[in-house]
Amino acid sequence: MRMMDLDDLHIFRSVVREGGVTRAAERLHRVPSNVTTRIRQLEGRLGVTLFQRQGRTLALTPAGNTLLDHAERLLKMADLAEQEVRGGAMSGVLRLGSL
Repeated sequence: MRMMDLDDLHIFRSVVREGGVTRAAERLHRVPSNVTTRIRQLEGRLGVTLFQRQGRTLALTPAGNTLLDHAERLLKMADLAEQEVRGGAMSGVLRLGSL
């Protein structure tokens, strides 16, 4: 079994959120060709197409939608794990009031 790379999932999610490779590359401080390569490698490893080009825009395929759901959860869990390991995770209830 091959492990998924969290960085690839982060790049994938950024392309979805930013609506395209160029804006995602800017947000990630990468060149667009790197983002495109990483998406193609991810598609190759998974054996699916994640995006369908519609004119100048990208649309998620059904496989892309499925991966996005999992990527969101995995990236959130990775962030939480890092916070907890570093001792920065907050726990408990915070109650706010005003007068």
